Amino acid sequence: MVTWIVFLLAGLPLYRVWLANRTTSLSHAVLWASAAWMAWLGLMSETMYSRTGYAAPITTYLALCLTGCTGVAVLGARRPGVGAWNFVLLGLLAVMLLPVAQHAFLGGPTTPALELEPVWFFFLAATITVGALNYLPTIFAVPACLVEAACVIQVLVLSGQVEQSLATWWLMAAAPWAGLLCWHLVPRPDSEFDRIWLDFRDRHGAFWGERLREQFNRSAANAGWPVVLHWGGLRPTGGANRPDEAAQKALVETLGALLKRFTFAGSADSCWGSGE
Repeated sequence: MVTWIVFLLAGLPLYRVWLANRTTSLSHAVLWASAAWMAWLGLMSETMYSRTGYAAPITTYLALCLTGCTGVAVLGARRPGVGAWNFVLLGLLAVMLLPVAQHAFLGGPTTPALELEPVWFFFLAATITVGALNYLPTIFAVPACLVEAACVIQVLVLSGQVEQSLATWWLMAAAPWAGLLCWHLVPRPDSEFDRIWLDFRDRHGAFWGERLREQFNRSAANAGWPVVLHWGGLRPTGGANRPDEAAQKALVETLGALLKRFTFAGSADSCWGSGE
């Protein structure tokens, strides 16, 4: 019961995530994350009240599939196309649920293990790992690892390799709080440009961060600016001096123009410059 309450309270950081990203292209990914969190909450409730001490394997598999879809949802979080990306995710979810459809309709035995081909477990684990790897180079590496560890344990439970334990629930419950803690403890740079860049990088992860970094460096080279955008922020090149105030304003405007595809309302500065 204590574990269930702690897991339920993890919805508070998730609500903060929704407030911070509701005007960005990540809003759809947050909805997928909310669906995954509700599935995990239902899975825990079913496990707690089950006479056998574990939930139906279909419920566990659905929670894992929704977790994997959440990570993939971030990869399509850019305008235009962020809405249409949901159909891709629904197709991915349908494909992952195909092997268990027969088990569900035929009323398979209520055991913690799910009888599937190993390739399906590998496909499920690989899909979840994509989302975790996307955030490893960001400040959210710790919560990403916590979610990955919880999912790996649950995949092993599904395959019959290990027994169900409370470790899964504690790892999954700690992930949202760890993300909120990392967000507030990591110091923000003084430079407005770096604040906007690091904010975007940490929210969208390595996939979009690298693509935006390449686009900005190409624009900077075409404009003749002696700067290069590294993963950790903007740096002068060739021993050049720090850009003056006018040049910094132009750099921020260029970055803001590139960020317009990732925001729904307002300017890029209002979404990624505030750090909320």
